[in-house]
Amino acid sequence: MTDQGPSADLEVGSEIRRRRIQLGLTLREVGEAADLTSGFLSQVENDRVSPSLKSLARIAEVLKVPLFHLLSQPTHDPVVRADNRPVVAWGDRSEIRIELLTPHRDWYMLPFRRVMQPEEVYEAERLEHAREEWLLVESGSIEVELAPDEHHVLGPGDAIHYESSRLRTISNRTGGEAAYICMMSPPPLQNG
Repeated sequence: MTDQGPSADLEVGSEIRRRRIQLGLTLREVGEAADLTSGFLSQVENDRVSPSLKSLARIAEVLKVPLFHLLSQPTHDPVVRADNRPVVAWGDRSEIRIELLTPHRDWYMLPFRRVMQPEEVYEAERLEHAREEWLLVESGSIEVELAPDEHHVLGPGDAIHYESSRLRTISNRTGGEAAYICMMSPPPLQNG
């Protein structure tokens, strides 16, 4: 049985091994914590199999890095081309897909682009650590609900800046797609 991964050409094994060794963990320890076998993890580290996004998210949690850290490939090129952006699932919610807008995985920000379908509502997850977010509407119309009782309707070119703990929902209340660019700092699960 093979685990169908996020991309056939995406090699995550060396980064998983590097981070596991950096933390002083064995394959068995990571496997037990991520509910995966050490044999499967060994195959992942040697790029013989690609883990599913769900498995990769569990590995990232054990290794205390954001999922995008494992998915972005090391590079010295500061450019991410529009037609070559890594697309990943948001946490454990595979239905939510984001496009990463940076090739750098060790920085203290997560810039991404998201397209929302008509009438889609994103209910914010409660995050452990304080962070801030900045959102710019690229197309369509987005409604941002912040606690305690603020509603902001934003159109193309409009932006909003807020503490992540205040976010309740982001909604596309229109009949067409809406797209936005978001900057989150620090990224979820970022150490430091």
